[in-house]
Amino acid sequence: MVEKRSRKERLEARFRRLKAKFLQEILAPERLVILSIPAILLVWLIGSISSLSRNWSLQQEIAEKETELAYLELQVDNFELENEYYSSEEYQELAARKLQNKKLSGETLVYLPKNTERAKSRYRENTNEEKAILNEKSNLDQWLTFLFGA
Repeated sequence: MVEKRSRKERLEARFRRLKAKFLQEILAPERLVILSIPAILLVWLIGSISSLSRNWSLQQEIAEKETELAYLELQVDNFELENEYYSSEEYQELAARKLQNKKLSGETLVYLPKNTERAKSRYRENTNEEKAILNEKSNLDQWLTFLFGA
């Protein structure tokens, strides 16, 4: 048992020495100041980065709101111009002519039939034929046709 006490006492003595060394060397006031400077700088850096990111997100929101405001102002201007047009005599005359089949003196109304499929496709056929003619000619012939019209 004496050996155990001595071993226990040795461990306690070693623990007290380590505790004293820790308090004297590491937790000395001059060391605490030196160790606190990086901690303060780290806190300052984190605060700066968070404020920068918050400012950036707020700036993005402002830019988005300004874009939305510009769009809405353009829409309002467009509606004002549309209202001016609808209140003009020209529009009222055109609307009366369209809705009530009115005409001015000396004018005659002509009702045209709707375009047939043949009439709609007529110009498409011509362009296809012209493309076929151009594709049959060689490159040199096309250039000569373009430059000299022959």
